[in-house]
Amino acid sequence: MQEIQNILRREPSKMYSREEILNLLAPKKRDYEIERLLAELEVTSSLRESKSDVYSTCRGGTVYYKWNNNNTTKSY
Repeated sequence: MQEIQNILRREPSKMYSREEILNLLAPKKRDYEIERLLAELEVTSSLRESKSDVYSTCRGGTVYYKWNNNNTTKSY
């Protein structure tokens, strides 16, 4: 999970497709492991009250992931 988050943090304004992330992590992990982690991130980010670090969306049948810059915690 950390490796996926590191990819998304590198360019927080960029949306990465599922395929891009699979290709970037292919040398390190098996596809089914990456798919499982991406599915977990997608579910976590879709929960309405979740303050997920990752934003995911589906456009034209492709799932995209992006680092959620809006998820900031304010301390008072």
